[in-house]
Amino acid sequence: MDVDQVIVCEFVEDFKNPVLNQVEKTYNDSFPEGERRAFSLIRDLVKDNSNFHVFAVYREDVYVGFITAWTFDGFTYIEHFAIDEAARNGGIGGKVFGRFLSEIKTPVVLEVELPTEEMSRRRIGFYERLGFKLDNHVYFQPPYRQGESFIEMRLMTHGDIDLGKSFELVKNNIHKQVYGQ
Repeated sequence: MDVDQVIVCEFVEDFKNPVLNQVEKTYNDSFPEGERRAFSLIRDLVKDNSNFHVFAVYREDVYVGFITAWTFDGFTYIEHFAIDEAARNGGIGGKVFGRFLSEIKTPVVLEVELPTEEMSRRRIGFYERLGFKLDNHVYFQPPYRQGESFIEMRLMTHGDIDLGKSFELVKNNIHKQVYGQ
């Protein structure tokens, strides 16, 4: 696989766009139920929420993955990022995320699991290689479904954002807008 091929992050504006069927499959295959909302709600957000964005990712005009993001005053929050299983390996994830970061004009924030096991440490390392910094504030991700528990996580940042000064503002935006808390 040649990762130097052209990577395009295409904004999906229409909730009926057929590429959302591919995004849905990748989304459901990549994230356990407790770490995602029902995909019908993703379609509703595309239709009704101007702060929420789905980017379908293509390599040489072939779908390879997606990024979901929320735009807030002063930062972009990445909710989900996944490469389709058929396109994984060979550095495609770093290339895709690097392209996305080059196109975003605001600082970026995302959640990561605590670095307690190998996969979470590898994921944090992936984002650190892209220039992200791990924040040490205690952060709890609200549940996607009623009756589920909060999950302790950490935030990572990219760009000119200081969570030492703005952690509560960032956390409150994410909790209210993304999770409805």
